[in-house]
Amino acid sequence: MPLHVVDAGRSAFSEDWFRRLIDAAVDYALCLLDRDGRVLVWSPGAERMTGYAAGEIAGRIFGFADLIGSGASDALATARESGRCEIEAWLSHRGGTRFWANITITAIRDGETVIGFAQVIRDATRQKSDADQFQAVALILDLALSTMSQGLCLFDAGRKVRLINQRFFQMFAAEGRDLIGTPIEALWALAFAGPGAGVEEGAGLLAGHEALLGGGEAVVVPMPDGRAVALVRRGIPGGAFVVTFEDVTRQRQAELEVSRLAHHDALTGLANRAMLWRRLRESAADGALPAGTALLFLDLDGFKAVNDDLGHQAGDALLRQVAERLRRTLPEQGLAARFGGDEFALLLPGGAGDLAVPLAEGLLIEFAQAYEIEGERPRHVSASIGIAFAKEGTTPDAMLRQADCALYAAKGAGKAAWRLFTPEMETERSEELRIEQDLRQALAAGTLGLAYQPIIGLAHGAVTAREALLRWTHPERGPVSPRRFVPLAEKSDLIRALGFWVLERACRDAAAWPDPARVCVNVSVRQLGDGSLPRAVRDVLARTGLAPRRLELEITETVLSTATDGVADDLHLLHAMGVRISLDDFGVGFSSLSRVRAFPFDRIKLDGSFVRDAVERPDCRAIVGVVAELGRRLGIETVAEGVETPAQLAVVRQEGFTEGQGYLFGRAVQAAAAAPAGLPAGA
Repeated sequence: MPLHVVDAGRSAFSEDWFRRLIDAAVDYALCLLDRDGRVLVWSPGAERMTGYAAGEIAGRIFGFADLIGSGASDALATARESGRCEIEAWLSHRGGTRFWANITITAIRDGETVIGFAQVIRDATRQKSDADQFQAVALILDLALSTMSQGLCLFDAGRKVRLINQRFFQMFAAEGRDLIGTPIEALWALAFAGPGAGVEEGAGLLAGHEALLGGGEAVVVPMPDGRAVALVRRGIPGGAFVVTFEDVTRQRQAELEVSRLAHHDALTGLANRAMLWRRLRESAADGALPAGTALLFLDLDGFKAVNDDLGHQAGDALLRQVAERLRRTLPEQGLAARFGGDEFALLLPGGAGDLAVPLAEGLLIEFAQAYEIEGERPRHVSASIGIAFAKEGTTPDAMLRQADCALYAAKGAGKAAWRLFTPEMETERSEELRIEQDLRQALAAGTLGLAYQPIIGLAHGAVTAREALLRWTHPERGPVSPRRFVPLAEKSDLIRALGFWVLERACRDAAAWPDPARVCVNVSVRQLGDGSLPRAVRDVLARTGLAPRRLELEITETVLSTATDGVADDLHLLHAMGVRISLDDFGVGFSSLSRVRAFPFDRIKLDGSFVRDAVERPDCRAIVGVVAELGRRLGIETVAEGVETPAQLAVVRQEGFTEGQGYLFGRAVQAAAAAPAGLPAGA
């Protein structure tokens, strides 16, 4: 802005005061020039800064070569034109030294006419040195940082770019741009909003990022192109600061994948137990789930047979198909999870809980469809489903227990069934868990016992075998029926331990009997299929000295419907050892004659329900006769179970059974009382 002359008569300052002002400004070179550029006034500050006295300079044209050089006339022309000109240049001191000068020339006008110029020269050598040094350090840093994997920007106290490395240009496609001196807001717009973004948009993004960067921690910023960039800001004394930019896209993806795996099942891609529990807790305001929330627990029926028969790869393929069917049928707001093995869960939040029962019924139909497994014939599995609904005050823990109880009830009801939770189920389940725990303790303490029921040869009436039956007398409950505790053991891993204990004890007892009767031991399907039973039998026979032909293992007919190749292999191994194999409870299962023929059975035991009704019902008597004939044709001995009356005995004899078992011949007695028995008098 040009200076204007004020009439001396109206001026607030006298010439004396003006002179005092000029003389006092010793840190600046002040001079007045006439309209042609000749020096009129040369201040003491100018004398000190340049080494030239006022008398040497007064009247000289401003373009004296020993001070400024040829650029002086251009500077005056610029000031005359625009009113002001500011330049920086090296000026020579009379003593031969140089100093870096900041020169400001302002036009003095009287109205519209330029009548002179005011010139101010400031010694900026120190600032120039600092700036040069700063630039030198910046160059060194740029060389050192050019190979960094991170982008880096150095900002001065005025928040402008003073240094920027090559990696930044590569990360943000800014090659060829001169960004030195760029305000931070403009740089932020370029980096995070794109080349066409304005400074205002950059300022908005910067404000949000700086709120997080203040703590000195890394802030991960999502980019429009899908990348993730980590920002870190570090302060420098004097107000400058450094910001680094690191592309952490791969690291972020790896972290997200780790997080996904932590909350999802690797095989099926469904949520896992941890994710389901997390969702339940998030849904539980003040610890209680919204009323109407539904939780379904699913357990596959028959999966173990597929897994054991075809191998784990086939089993995994089937589980992935199950997961896909769950995804297809699950409502949009629901969550499907795999708990592990063949156990799944479905969470239906809030109002979606109304869909639980229709969903369960649809899943039973969906799961009943055949599963295609590459290289194998189609396989079928079904599902048992337990459903729990949240009521007012239901906690996540309670919801999980209730769904588990309902599932337990569904499995107890048979395959392909669903059950809604009722409070009675929880009471029953708690009771069963207490029984199971007490049974484990009894097994560990050795307080279980065996009783033996005789099997009679119908041709001669002598005892040919005794069936070992497990007995348990609870210290508080008294005698507990096997029908109560054996099914509970079957549902857990306890049945294997019980089975091996019974095998050891029965062989030891039989080795001490005075007669050569066989000992019959019931075997659970859970003891078969992995080769452990043949190994255990071999070891027990070696320890007890019992002859293999005196051991008979009984498996139920229902085992045949789910038997795998592993089960058949175990039975053939046992038979090759000389151990007898019998098919128990024949007639109540679903096995076909081809399945019976495929296994090495030595005996068939007809279920007692047919024997009891054979006297009164012709159809039952016909079945008794068919089984006896089947045994004769196959060369397999037959045993009639449940013989309780002489009339029943007469029927099974007439039909051709070789052995009989039932109360008519004797009840089960403890080992010490297992003396020889026979036919009742007159039979």
